[in-house]
Amino acid sequence: MILIFGAMLTAAPSPSPSPDPCGGTHSNLLAALDRPSIGYSPCAAKPHETVVEAGYSNAAGASGLLATYPQGFIRYGAARNLEVDVLANGRFDSGIGAKYEWWHDDTRAFATDFLYTVPTGGAAFTAGGPIATVNADYAFPLSSRFGFAATLGAQSSYAAALNGSAGRFFSLLPSFVVSDQWNPRAQAFVELYGQTRTRPDGGALLGGDAAFQYILAPQLELDLEMGRTANDVTRSHYVGFGFGARF
Repeated sequence: MILIFGAMLTAAPSPSPSPDPCGGTHSNLLAALDRPSIGYSPCAAKPHETVVEAGYSNAAGASGLLATYPQGFIRYGAARNLEVDVLANGRFDSGIGAKYEWWHDDTRAFATDFLYTVPTGGAAFTAGGPIATVNADYAFPLSSRFGFAATLGAQSSYAAALNGSAGRFFSLLPSFVVSDQWNPRAQAFVELYGQTRTRPDGGALLGGDAAFQYILAPQLELDLEMGRTANDVTRSHYVGFGFGARF
């Protein structure tokens, strides 16, 4: 209460902040993790938190088996709504990035993120040149249990064409996810994603995946995934597993 000129006045109550679908003080891992989906979450890591994501997948296609690991992604909440990222991808190309969460209300969120990788990978796994990707990420509920999320990416890439020449090309990367969170610790989702070009001379890709995520502890998430991809020259399917942790 505030005393003014001998009169007692009751201060107007401050409005309660809207619930944060990304987790409030600490990152909600089921909402904030970028893995194991292809699309990206609109939730930035909370200030002064570090979110670590890693995983393993094994794909089978016309050229045999291809294991991908550690799929390392380190995200640090540098400020409110802003994270900075390090992509540590082992024998594949690594790089840096950032995400900014523009707004959220009690159920929806919107963000943009940027990734830039350089050809640090082994000779058989590198793209051969830098890749820059910009994404717009949005999520909203379909009901009290089901949710929808979409990512629209634009990418400048470097790759070899079918004739062996290499060059830079531009592509779009859409992703659409429907999730089912039946309790606070578990959810599953299905996703459809694509890429308009995978090389300078075309190679549009279409893929789909499904995953299960479980919160083993408030700071630790475990996941299992499976999916299929196809373009004009090859088809493959993959299975994988991984985790997300916050510190």
